[in-house]
Amino acid sequence: MEQIVSTFHLDWKLIIAQLINFAVVVGVLWYFAFKPLAKTMMARTAKIEKGLMEAAAAQEKLEQIEKERQAALTKTKKEAEQLINQARDLAEKQKRETVQKTKEEAAKVVALARKQIEHEKEKMIGEAKTEVATLIIQTAEKILPKITDKKIDRALIENTLKELK
Repeated sequence: MEQIVSTFHLDWKLIIAQLINFAVVVGVLWYFAFKPLAKTMMARTAKIEKGLMEAAAAQEKLEQIEKERQAALTKTKKEAEQLINQARDLAEKQKRETVQKTKEEAAKVVALARKQIEHEKEKMIGEAKTEVATLIIQTAEKILPKITDKKIDRALIENTLKELK
């Protein structure tokens, strides 16, 4: 039994030595391997989380910028349509005004031409009457001295001329 007790005593010492050895190895591994590794993993986790948060913020900002771009594009399209419509309306208005002015000017030219034609017509009629009267007077002067008195003839000619006018 002594042998069992001595074996047990040796085993016990060996177990304690192995436990101390194991604790030292675990302590050294913990201090030199696990602790720096955990620290590195924590830093990486923080960087990844920060990157994910920045990516999410960038995605939100990108979506907001896209919305603003779409809104600005829509606003610009509306403004462009308004400007085009205004230009079209202005062009149509100017066209109508130009056509109206042209019609008015044409009417004025036609009226002026008619007045000139009427004036020329009256002038020609007056000249024709004067020539006819002159011819009548000349004819009457040649014929009447032989037939009647000059004063009576002159009055007759003037009355005839008044009737012609």
